[in-house]
Amino acid sequence: MRDYRSTTNIKLGLFVLAILIISGSLLYTNWVIQELRNDNLRFLRYNSNLLANALAADLQSKAYEEEQRRFLSYNARLYASALSADVSSMDFAFNQVIKNISFPIIITVLEEGEQVVYAHRNIDIPDTIATPISVEYLLLLAENMDSQNTPIPVTYNDREIMSIHYGKPESRKFKEVVEKVIQAVHFPMIITKENDQGKTVIQDHTLRISPDLNPEQQNRILMNAMARMDLKNAPVPVEFEAKIVMLIHYEDSDLIQMLWWFPFLEFGIIGAFILLGFTGFQFIRKAERRGIWVGLSKETAHQLGTPLSSLMGWIELLRQDKQSAQTKQIIEEMDRDLQRLNQVAERFSKIGAGVKLEELFACELLEPILNYVRRRIPQWGKSIDVEFDCPKELKVLAHAELFGWALENLLKNSVDAIKEEQGTIRVAVVRRGTWANIRVSDDGEGIPLRDHKNIFRPGWSSKQRGWGLGLSLVERIVREYHQGEITVESAPGQGTTFEISLKTPAST
Repeated sequence: MRDYRSTTNIKLGLFVLAILIISGSLLYTNWVIQELRNDNLRFLRYNSNLLANALAADLQSKAYEEEQRRFLSYNARLYASALSADVSSMDFAFNQVIKNISFPIIITVLEEGEQVVYAHRNIDIPDTIATPISVEYLLLLAENMDSQNTPIPVTYNDREIMSIHYGKPESRKFKEVVEKVIQAVHFPMIITKENDQGKTVIQDHTLRISPDLNPEQQNRILMNAMARMDLKNAPVPVEFEAKIVMLIHYEDSDLIQMLWWFPFLEFGIIGAFILLGFTGFQFIRKAERRGIWVGLSKETAHQLGTPLSSLMGWIELLRQDKQSAQTKQIIEEMDRDLQRLNQVAERFSKIGAGVKLEELFACELLEPILNYVRRRIPQWGKSIDVEFDCPKELKVLAHAELFGWALENLLKNSVDAIKEEQGTIRVAVVRRGTWANIRVSDDGEGIPLRDHKNIFRPGWSSKQRGWGLGLSLVERIVREYHQGEITVESAPGQGTTFEISLKTPAST
């Protein structure tokens, strides 16, 4: 009992230790994952501010460009008006206009059908460019400005006499910032905004989508991905002038997802390895136990065989001599006990051997064992009734010697369980389909629920001087040699019932 409780405590301790290790590993992994998620969130919040600033700069740049054009258009009209006066007035007007400009500007005039640079401001001409070539450089620069902004004409008498070319001031382009953010992100992300109709429009994303899909299919995939992202993480807003102008939707990276599944995969592999090792160890242990059991049984049968044969010979010699009535009775009792010992030796010899099951009447199989126990009960100092109920025609598939040994052990166990001098043991046989159920019940002290799992373990016994092999032998005979089943129902103070299920000829 103490050994089994120690074993149970060790198993419980190992189980608790395994739970602590698994819990600690999961908690640590979740902490690492949460830190990575927080880093992603901080990165997105930083970039949301970056996008807001870039948007502000882009809008300011556009507003400045519009202001540029209005300013130049106004001064073009002013300059055209000055042309109606003398040349000095025109030069004065030009100098007043151009000196207030802070962005690149080139003014050209048409002379004999060709453009000639009239003036320029805020343009740096490299020192390596000679004076004759500088005119060509300025004309090329004017063409480049025209690709950015439409030149402003200066008309006089319905005829264009000049063109004002101007460039853009340096500004951060919003699209360039978005592209840089997209390139820096290493996890799934979608940037959206609302159009003038209040509909969500996808600005950009980092998802990998097959280019073979049409725009409608791609948009549907992105919308589904965005809905999935919003279920996992709240989108990060991009605010401009106290208004949300964009939303950044995101989810965990592949690395975080793999890291989340890693502990389960690791514990699964370790668990499978431990289970495989434990199964192999159990198989080896059972094989060794079976080998020891079979070897001990056969050796016991062998050791008993020689003295039994000798005793049988001596009894035959005693019978040949003249005997008194008392001596005859003693010889008969000795012969009966000798036959009993011979039966025990026969049982041990069958352990480990190939057993052939026979069709036997259940009553004829059980009755001799019951009668033997009935005769022995008075010698054990008790008065116990053994009741028997069995259909006469019911047959079972069994081996008479081995099953009789199993039933005898069950009956002896029931006798020991009855602590009072009087009690009742009931043996009932009933048919259940193609099986026969043999129930052995007693009104003894019962077995606590915590010990039910140990009942059939070798070495376990509720008795102080028990070897703990009887019920283990019963289970081995029923399960291994008869391919049957055995169960137990017991509770303290309510007795114990063992139920054995054996095959009948109808089951073959």
